[in-house]
Amino acid sequence: MASDGKSVPLLRTPIDVLRTKTNTVNSARSHPVHAIQEEHNVNIREGKMRMLAKIHGVHVPMRMKMDQTILAQHRRLPLPGMKSSFVGLETMLGVDENIEFEDFLNKQEFCEKEIDVHTELEKKFGY
Repeated sequence: MASDGKSVPLLRTPIDVLRTKTNTVNSARSHPVHAIQEEHNVNIREGKMRMLAKIHGVHVPMRMKMDQTILAQHRRLPLPGMKSSFVGLETMLGVDENIEFEDFLNKQEFCEKEIDVHTELEKKFGY
C-alpha cells in the first residue's frame, strides 16, 4: 500500500508510549502553533536587534552578537561537580528574569551531594 499522505498509516507494532514519549503513529508532524511558540523568542530577539540597528546604528547589534558569542563559550574545566554556567549569557538575553519549570523541578546539577574533587579527578585521569 503506497503512502500518498491522504491515507492513514498502518500500525504494525504497538507504540511504547513510555519510551518514545509519543502516543501517535506519525509524530513527525507537529501543530503549527507549536512551531510559532518555538520561534517566538527568536523572533522577539531579532526584532529588538533590528530596532537597535535603526535607532543607534548597525554597530550596536553587532557588538551584542559578539558579546553573546563570547558568553556562550565554555570556559570552565570539566571538573566533576562543577558545571559550566552561562549566567552572563542568561542575563544578557533576559532569561534570568523568568522562572521556568527547569528552575525548580530538581535538575541533576542542582542536587546536593558531596563530591571529593581529588578522587574524581584521579578516577578520570587514571591515577
